[in-house]
Amino acid sequence: MAHILIVDDEAHIRSEWRTRLIQENHTFQEADGIDEAVEAINNSQEQEPFDLILLDHSLGEELGLDLLDEVGKDYLQYRVLVITGHGTTSLAREYASIGAIGHLIKPVSEAQFNTAIASALERRKIQVEEKEDWESAYAVLENLGIFESIEVLKSDSTKAQEQYEILKSTYDQLLDDLKLAGGQEYAIANAYEKATQTLNDSDGSVEGIIPFLTKFKVTKSFWSDVKTIFKKSRLYFFVLQSYLLRIAENPLAYRIKHLAGGADGHYEYRIGSEFRLYFRKEADDIILERFANKNIQPEIIKFLNNTHETAFNSEQLIN
Repeated sequence: MAHILIVDDEAHIRSEWRTRLIQENHTFQEADGIDEAVEAINNSQEQEPFDLILLDHSLGEELGLDLLDEVGKDYLQYRVLVITGHGTTSLAREYASIGAIGHLIKPVSEAQFNTAIASALERRKIQVEEKEDWESAYAVLENLGIFESIEVLKSDSTKAQEQYEILKSTYDQLLDDLKLAGGQEYAIANAYEKATQTLNDSDGSVEGIIPFLTKFKVTKSFWSDVKTIFKKSRLYFFVLQSYLLRIAENPLAYRIKHLAGGADGHYEYRIGSEFRLYFRKEADDIILERFANKNIQPEIIKFLNNTHETAFNSEQLIN
């Protein structure tokens, strides 16, 4: 599931793209020109940044390339899938220069459309999202002093510390492997896969996250989710810790969004590229309720709409 911006000046084309995105469970927003696109991009930055922009080259009196002047090349890198009525080498080269990750020529069949979307998202994951997730995980190492705020982590304290040493050595090796990849996407993908597997196979303790939870209250379901992530996706176990530190410092300003779909009173934080942290607020307390992959959000919303779990302090997790 990705969040995609459709930029096309023809309503029937936007409708066609919209229908196809819905069929593939993507979320979307529409813009009929550069001004609306810029507004949508600016508004998305604090909540749900777009994973991909479907950009028509011909927008009435405007061109898709005009978007570069408004939002900058850095934002568009590995985020644009351009759609044109005709294809030329020079045009493809122009869009490639701003980091476009795909080029479709109208008319576009459903199969071509879906394949292009999947390919573009995979390329973005390799070139951008994996890097951001690993950097977020590695940032935890700068805050290891937080353990001093907890008197005991019981018998698992040694394991808790050792897993951060493993994170550091794995990240250092990843950087070396990425240099050797020389920009080749298959080699970059292999480097990330190797590093991810190394973390998943390493020892450690799920209780290592407890010092990062001291500013929150938690539910049993959240703690169960954390245990699952620890076993299946150790990278996101560390990514979550990094985001918990940011949220604790400024709880109401970082990628917060009210949940729709009947889950009134519940909110979400976007954690990295793949996961969402769900919570509710009671007085001055932030209660962490679930932590899950964004692809199962409908299930999470249904759960939150029908369940109200008791919250408890994180210190109780080690009792």
